[in-house]
Amino acid sequence: MEYSRMVIQIKLMGTFKDRTPADGKLELPDNASVAAALAALEIGDERVQVLTINGSMIRDHAQPLSDGDEMTVIPPVGGG
Repeated sequence: MEYSRMVIQIKLMGTFKDRTPADGKLELPDNASVAAALAALEIGDERVQVLTINGSMIRDHAQPLSDGDEMTVIPPVGGG
């Protein structure tokens, strides 16, 4: 049985940048959630400061993604 897949664009900032896929794309099962994408990138929910889908900030990591979505993830800014 073949499962449907979707591809989203990924932009990771700051300390997450090294986790960006080489082609900037992430393949996931259809209707995968934001949380599933973060898990595939090995980024814990608690480490995300700002997350946008297609330019809109979201807080609900259970939100489903769609093929072609652009997800940007920004970690907390540290320093002192």
